[in-house]
Parts: sequence; C-alpha cells; structure tokens
Amino acid sequence: MPPDSLGHILNEHQRRHFAVLLGQLEDAIATIAQLVEPAPSMPAGLTRDEDDLPPGFARGIRPQLHELRAAVALLSRDLALQHRSRSRASALRSILVAELVRLEDSTSKGLRGYGSVDPRVEHLIDPRLQALHTLLATMLARLGHSPVRSAPTLPEDP
Repeated sequence: MPPDSLGHILNEHQRRHFAVLLGQLEDAIATIAQLVEPAPSMPAGLTRDEDDLPPGFARGIRPQLHELRAAVALLSRDLALQHRSRSRASALRSILVAELVRLEDSTSKGLRGYGSVDPRVEHLIDPRLQALHTLLATMLARLGHSPVRSAPTLPEDP
C-alpha cells in the first residue's frame, strides 16, 4: 500500500466491500450516461425509451457525471483498492442461463401459475419460445467448456 493510502484503515473484508460498492457505482454511472445520451446505433425493440428528460438535462449533468467518475477513481486509488476483474465469459454465461430459465418458465406449463392457459399457447407460442431458447443455448454453447455444462432445455413435443 502506498504510504499516503487510506487503505490501511480498512480490513480486507472492508476493502472488498468498497471495491464492489465503487465498481457497481461505476456501472451505474455508465448506465446513467447511456440513458441520458443513448447510442443511436441500437435498433428499436420492444422497449422504447421515452424522450421525457427535462430540456438540457443531458448537458446539465455532464459535469456531475465527470465529477462522479473522477471521485470514484480517486477514492479507489486512496483506499488502495485492487482493480476488479470481470470475466466476460462468466458474465455472458450468467445472462444467457438466466434468459434460458425465463423462457422455460414462460411456456404453457410455466404460465399455469398465472391462471388458466389457452390450449393454443402450447402449439402457437411454445415453439417460438423453443426457437428463442435454441438461439440462446447455441450462444451459450459457443462459450465452450464452463461450470455450466449445458443449457436447460424445454420439454420436447411428444
């Protein structure tokens, strides 16, 4: 630890806490920046952001976003925090598996928890969910060997 570091006043568990806290704050700042000034390259999908920010909001908060980033970096340095490492493969794996499970929970069998299910759902919607599931499972398989050996699968049609 550098001699002028504040890291010595924290124990290892506390330093890890601050590393997670400040890392998540960095992520939140990036999300805020994206919502305030979205990249125009993303095609519109099911979720459409409303242009309901007050006039001049994006321009007005740029200094605070810059200051936040700088303050997080300074505090991280002063606490002698180790850079966190994020496995892109693990992050992608987590996202893909979570979406696979959500698709499985949305089949005609999973929908029963929300009330009676029209029998046509099994034949009209389940195959489309299976197609989405297959695409996600293919992406997961391309990640190669991992602790998650295979994607959960939807029940096969009889």
